[in-house]
Amino acid sequence: MLCSMMKMFLDETGDHGLSHVDPNFPLFLLCGCLFADEALTTFEQSINNLKRKYWNTTDVILHSRDIRKCEGPFQILFDLSVKERFYKDLNSLIADANFTVIAAAIDKEQHIKRYGKLAHDPYDVSLSFIMERLVFCLDGSKRGRARI
Repeated sequence: MLCSMMKMFLDETGDHGLSHVDPNFPLFLLCGCLFADEALTTFEQSINNLKRKYWNTTDVILHSRDIRKCEGPFQILFDLSVKERFYKDLNSLIADANFTVIAAAIDKEQHIKRYGKLAHDPYDVSLSFIMERLVFCLDGSKRGRARI
């Protein structure tokens, strides 16, 4: 039996360094989205349709900071009716997509309190956790138990 090819996309938010912890954002988060090839193709088509709908091109990068701040091509979101439609469309697109999220978040202040000088780099800890969960997820998908 042929298994579907899977792809995992990772991104992070926050600083993983432990030498300085920003009290306004003491978290580090590493998040992965796991797609089967067929689901990824469908998702990419949906994303491109959304981009064409709002910008008549697929060249726009959906960067969360730019979206939140209405910067660059997202200045169109200053129009509240456009913003409402865009978020509704984006939320529907994500809700309808077939993928699995594997994420790890570390409160760096608590991490340092607990482990002191022995504290491991939050990126390394998060990546190890995600890779472990990924193996379990992929193993389960071979047995028909994982949702991918």
